[in-house]
Amino acid sequence: MKRFFIILILLLDVFLFACAGGNSAKKMPEHITAGMREITKGIAIYNKGCYRGSLEYFFRAHELFAASDQLSGVAMSLNNIGNVDRIIGNMESAILFFDEAFAIYTDIDDNKGAVQVLSNKAAAMIDGGMLEEATNVLDSAENIAQKNRILFGPLLNNRGILFLKKKEYRSAEEILQKVLANADPKNFSEFATVNFALGNLMIETQRYEKAVDFFRSALTADRLSGFYKGIADDLAAVGSAYLLQKKDELAMNFYKRSIKIYALIGDQKKVHNIMEKLEKISEKTGLSISVTKHFVIRWLEGEAFESPCK
Repeated sequence: MKRFFIILILLLDVFLFACAGGNSAKKMPEHITAGMREITKGIAIYNKGCYRGSLEYFFRAHELFAASDQLSGVAMSLNNIGNVDRIIGNMESAILFFDEAFAIYTDIDDNKGAVQVLSNKAAAMIDGGMLEEATNVLDSAENIAQKNRILFGPLLNNRGILFLKKKEYRSAEEILQKVLANADPKNFSEFATVNFALGNLMIETQRYEKAVDFFRSALTADRLSGFYKGIADDLAAVGSAYLLQKKDELAMNFYKRSIKIYALIGDQKKVHNIMEKLEKISEKTGLSISVTKHFVIRWLEGEAFESPCK
């Protein structure tokens, strides 16, 4: 899974309150608002796909919320840290952060927060291949959501991806098509996520042309939102779909575009993976990748003039 949904809750208590008998508004004390400012900074970087850069802000937010005993903020920051750990592959650590956040949300009767963090925990378990455990966590999240009349789209999307991982393709497609039908195209993150999942389903079921269509829809949404990591993932996925169709030149085109973004955001693992594919296609077709290599090497060495993560 390539992404997660992060909810920015701006109403911890009240940020501004009116002074008695006047028209001016008095700001809340610094220690009340400082943590949320760090969360906002972290999310802005996270939403570009610059995960490691966002982590510092989430840790800063956690310290500030903990110092002022704002439990909702503490849980929010723990949830966000857990999501970063999940995406960079620290699954055990991620689950610990999610469990701590869930305990706090439960203590303060924040059911929406509890559903969100359980959904994220299930996503981490799916990523880690803990499919039965993920099923149980999703069941718990759905029970809380139903009892409290909470609608949270990522729950259903995660259920579809879980079926996909279990190779229960018919169930996966039914759920993901339902999510897509109810998705708001203007909610770029949600729309891209379900299209990407459907693209993966099409790959698994060897419907490669349809896979390209879904990946391209995800690409359009991620471009509009400025989610650089998502754009790179979408481009790489289109390239892989074309490669499976033996359309080597088209595959190379999309891989070259993808690897440049991975290099700019510093994702060395993805760069290595895509470069191996490019080199194989180059050897097979005689198509040159020297210019792409030139820029990728420069950017990975920190010689980019403009980085998306700055």
